[in-house]
Amino acid sequence: MRKLASIQKIKYINPIPNADNIVVAGVLGWECVCKKDEFEINDKCVYFEIDSLLPDVPQFEFLRKSCWNKNLNKYRIKTVKLRKQLSQGLALPIELFPEIENFEIGSDVTEILNVEKYEPPIPAQISGDAVSFLWPISKTDETRIQQNDEYNFIEKLKGKSYYISLKLDGTSCSFIINPHDNLYHVCGRNYSYKENEGHNFWVISKRYQIEENLRKLWDKNIKIALQGECVGPGIQKNPLGLDLHDIFIFNVIDVLKNKKLPIEESLKITEELNLKFVPIIEKGENFQYNEKELLEKAKGKYIENFKTAKASTDREGLVVRSTCGTISFKCINNDFLLKN
Repeated sequence: MRKLASIQKIKYINPIPNADNIVVAGVLGWECVCKKDEFEINDKCVYFEIDSLLPDVPQFEFLRKSCWNKNLNKYRIKTVKLRKQLSQGLALPIELFPEIENFEIGSDVTEILNVEKYEPPIPAQISGDAVSFLWPISKTDETRIQQNDEYNFIEKLKGKSYYISLKLDGTSCSFIINPHDNLYHVCGRNYSYKENEGHNFWVISKRYQIEENLRKLWDKNIKIALQGECVGPGIQKNPLGLDLHDIFIFNVIDVLKNKKLPIEESLKITEELNLKFVPIIEKGENFQYNEKELLEKAKGKYIENFKTAKASTDREGLVVRSTCGTISFKCINNDFLLKN
């Protein structure tokens, strides 16, 4: 579960050129613009990640002009640039929230502070009758590299074999046969959708005969589910410039173990099912990148991998994984965040 709001420590404070009243503070791997003299190094703070939706309470009133979303009736935290300084997230003094003042660093206070995650509206092309069901596999949600201080991704991956894939700007979908009742599910990030010939997830499912192929594998005792990114017209402004909706697989999951398969096995199954895997831009046997290098590497344009994309369209970023699939995190392109 993503910690949208947590207790963290101010790692450093740096001045911002030509700014008298604001400074930049380091929290985890993020940098946040704060009021001058609001914090000292090693102070506790409450850190709200980007994509957080904050309730309408007095502590956030100062955000009304810049962050209030009248449709959601909440404050939405986004990546911004102030005086040429990137600011990602919001750090506030813990004293503003007496109910959590004694919590330890690292504590998740998302629910206590009534913080929710911003989810983009579901495009009309993929909307449908949604139903909840008991997911047999983990939902799609990679943790960002800026959380490395908490999870030690880089340290765990160092020296190991790895691959880096392109993160596509679409909407995630999953194709699952539920082992509890043997029913086939076509899912978005949170819901299963009833069969609908006009629903793009179902159109893709039928086009590639995903249910039939999954059941053939199940008959061979290969019980897998597929997770991928649906892209195309009407989805996130179609940054790849595609004429038709399509699916790019990024996870092949062992359903009974709820475990990602190693990359070579995933690629083999994806190819056997006549599906596309997300573009892999690098493989290696000895991971040696640091956070700064990966964030720089995340920059780039989709046209580097998709000729149909506009030359000016920034790619969303990268996903870095161990080849065995046990270590995984995303690096979002800061240029993309600023524009989107």
